Amino acid sequence: MMYSSYSALQRRQLTKQVYTDTQSSYLLVYAPGRHLALENSLANQLHRKFRLVTALEGELTDSVAGVLLVSEDVECTSTALTYFAAALQAGADLAVCDAVFGFDGATALYLSTQHIPCSRCAMVSRQLLDRIRAAARGKDSVTELLRLSTAMAENCQRIPQALLHFRRELCADDVFSAGGKRAVILSHELTMTGAPIVLVSAVPVLRSMGFEVVVLGPSDEGSLPLFLDAGAAVVTRSDCVMHSALWGLATSADFVLANTVVEAAAVRTLNGSFVPVLWWLHDAFAGYPFIAHQIPKTLEHNVQVCAVGSHATAAMHSVRPDFAIEQLIYGLPDYAQESFPVYDISYAGGRPLFVTVGSFEPRKGQDIFCNAIRLLKPEVRQKAAFLFVGKAADKDIKNTVDTLVEDYPDTVFYRKRLERPEIKSLMDQCACVVCASRDDPMPTFVTEGLIFGKPSIVSEHTGTAGLVTEGVDGFVYKDDDPDLLAQALEHAILHPEQLAAMKADCRKMYEKYYSNEAYVATLTRLVNESTD
Repeated sequence: MMYSSYSALQRRQLTKQVYTDTQSSYLLVYAPGRHLALENSLANQLHRKFRLVTALEGELTDSVAGVLLVSEDVECTSTALTYFAAALQAGADLAVCDAVFGFDGATALYLSTQHIPCSRCAMVSRQLLDRIRAAARGKDSVTELLRLSTAMAENCQRIPQALLHFRRELCADDVFSAGGKRAVILSHELTMTGAPIVLVSAVPVLRSMGFEVVVLGPSDEGSLPLFLDAGAAVVTRSDCVMHSALWGLATSADFVLANTVVEAAAVRTLNGSFVPVLWWLHDAFAGYPFIAHQIPKTLEHNVQVCAVGSHATAAMHSVRPDFAIEQLIYGLPDYAQESFPVYDISYAGGRPLFVTVGSFEPRKGQDIFCNAIRLLKPEVRQKAAFLFVGKAADKDIKNTVDTLVEDYPDTVFYRKRLERPEIKSLMDQCACVVCASRDDPMPTFVTEGLIFGKPSIVSEHTGTAGLVTEGVDGFVYKDDDPDLLAQALEHAILHPEQLAAMKADCRKMYEKYYSNEAYVATLTRLVNESTD
């Protein structure tokens, strides 16, 4: 019966939850206000050793291990007290969890261990409860006890499960503290594609400037844990950009970072408001015809625009030529200094490996790369190996790659997806990265290659092309011409010593344009200019 009332997220999580025997821990649930929904859901708890109380006086016997402080009526999953008790047994003095909001639970809040707002519901250990009761001004005011527990806890544990369901809509007070500086990041997706991945790097910069950071996106599709690890709380809802209740997050913020042109509708809504907005463009030309009508004709003083290089700048200028656009090229961590497991590239047979990474779509130009490989002389092609990595967004291009793999099974290889450590290891071991995109603002995988000193062969229609010094740290071919790409490939295959000698200059290119130091300095300046 209770199962049917859970949100879709809670039902998905229940199938993967690990259950722990916590019956030795005696808990109180302190809910002095309205608690009908809470009382009903407590009847289904797997942890049975608890009592629901409306006062603490006289209830805090020596056997009480912890108290769940509840400031408003809320439903909890049948596993909630089990998880809270397990956190206490593991040494936590304060335990909080993720939650869902709204009648259907469509809005989800994921907390970060580095960003714990004053919760509406939290488990406190008996020791911490005694301390905060002694410090509290109100007579067991549950809101004051919750506020003090957040401030005084020494070992706070975030439970990465949506154990709570608030039937009301989420508000700013659920994700921000009362007195901190607030930053909201708007992202049209939370996938493992380039724009969300590089957006993660903004979180520690904003946190270092004193901001509490909340990311607002449509759903969890892969990069959400990266934002949590970076120290941001994350709110997801499928219609987040247009949902009126969530605009309280943006309008209550001291700063908003809107990521990509896809956030045009959000920027238009905030244009002319009192909230400073930095609009960070990563976009290719291809998307603008579909969204140009949503882009404001003019920008007010509160909106500042920046872009990841000349290609992304030119794309916006194709529809709004008068916009002032500053440059903010993303920074990537120096993965070469990290340790990661070695990805097995023995299939290359010891030959230099040429790699391209990205979803298969016409804009990414995998078909151009395929044609160029076919144009190579057989004796040249046999001296190298080629790897395509990416999901098949376009069936025709996937078929083109599959046919190439079938025709040259000892030379051409395909992987649908590699994990982040595998990508790093691949970049460490490959000889060269190839980006044949017809329209690509700043391909992330090319930058990742530069971290490991790997040269690239790129189309002139990439943002990277404007930074390459020909023959020094890479090669650029023109006109989306497979024959010109084949010529560049042949030169690289027949001169492996030149590729190896380019390592130092490729590292210099990374350090000059893409290092965290340069990025942090620029982003800090832009944020300060926006908020001054």
